[in-house]
Amino acid sequence: MVESKGWDWEKAESDIWLDPAEESYFFCEKWKRQGKRSVLDLGCGLGRHSILFAKYGFKVTACDISDYAVKSLRETEKRENLIINSKVCDMAELPFRENSFDCIFSYLAISHTDTEGFQKILSKLKNILKPEGEIYLTLCSKETRSFKEAGYPKIDENTVLKMEEGPENGIPHFFVNLEDIKRIFEPDFELLSVRHIDNCLVKGILQNNSHYHVWARIRSKEEKRPDFSSVIGTTVSGIIDRPIGSFHPKNCCLYYSVNYGYVEGIIAGDGEEQDVYYLGEDKPVDRFSGRVIAVVHRFNDVEDKWVVAREGADYTKEDVEKAVEFQERFFDSEVIM
Repeated sequence: MVESKGWDWEKAESDIWLDPAEESYFFCEKWKRQGKRSVLDLGCGLGRHSILFAKYGFKVTACDISDYAVKSLRETEKRENLIINSKVCDMAELPFRENSFDCIFSYLAISHTDTEGFQKILSKLKNILKPEGEIYLTLCSKETRSFKEAGYPKIDENTVLKMEEGPENGIPHFFVNLEDIKRIFEPDFELLSVRHIDNCLVKGILQNNSHYHVWARIRSKEEKRPDFSSVIGTTVSGIIDRPIGSFHPKNCCLYYSVNYGYVEGIIAGDGEEQDVYYLGEDKPVDRFSGRVIAVVHRFNDVEDKWVVAREGADYTKEDVEKAVEFQERFFDSEVIM
């Protein structure tokens, strides 16, 4: 499997890559009518589709391997007052757990690997889709000049390494035909639509640039409900490192309306100590001790958050949801009590 490499976005014509593709409007409307809530924009680039999905009210997670691209998206997010959970990460090593997303959208990105890499990525996408989840992605066509005639070096029978000036220089491209798509997808996905589109003329310049547009739904899959019975009701203590009234150390727009800290010695899904919302104190504190009354289960993250209440404090589910909304609005999450 080749090493993942991102676009050199500083060399890209940014105005082209800031306009959403026409297909994205269809899926915003379609998935919204279906009641879908969470979307992963895989290989988001400068974030043109993440921004559109966020404006439609989706819980959006955007990821790209390029620091430059994600930084640019975060600046747009702040400027337009949007809520997007953006991450720098490798498509081949996605940091999401099972059943994280209702939908996955990947436009002109998922092909940037070789055959082994694509199979690994698709297996991960199958895992992180929720039951009845849908995926829309584009794949490079073997009818394209880049695969048939350009003379680029081949990595394997389906993959070439583009060698040309511009942001794609040195980027691997995985190519398919219709039979490849059916063989790869049909064991685990129901193919809802496969279109073969040739961008034959772009801005007056002749092209030979074809892609398959694949829309598919995950086949029957068991939904696993988390069980926190061993956690809820236990008494824990720990340190408050972000007291009420403070701001997030990296996101100055995130204001902590409750005390927030961690339980020492208990490691959470992100490899760090278990984070805690501490309720019942209306002033900053250094430490906490109390009973775990709820768990905030994040579908589109690797870590759940515990909710701890001061001794004698009583909260309903609605109270907890309101208390943690200042941060959980960035995530597709559920309060479990």
